[in-house]
Amino acid sequence: MANYTPGEAIMFCAIFVCLFALALLALARPLRMLCKCGISAVLGAFLLFLGKSLGAAVGINAATLAVSAFLGLPGVVGIFLLSFFL
Repeated sequence: MANYTPGEAIMFCAIFVCLFALALLALARPLRMLCKCGISAVLGAFLLFLGKSLGAAVGINAATLAVSAFLGLPGVVGIFLLSFFL
């Protein structure tokens, strides 16, 4: 094991902290987008379930959850409109 001086140890720690901060900054946007899609999917599933319990002919499956996750409330409204007209 190598013997490092206190200055070298501080430099290694500073480089590690900077690299860790850069990694967090690089992953911040994709994680935020993933959380937004997850929240939209849960909310969309709830609205689809609520609509189905009120009598709409909408199935809750992977396609409808994907539409509600990526498009949000307008996607859920679109699904209900499609089920009404088709």
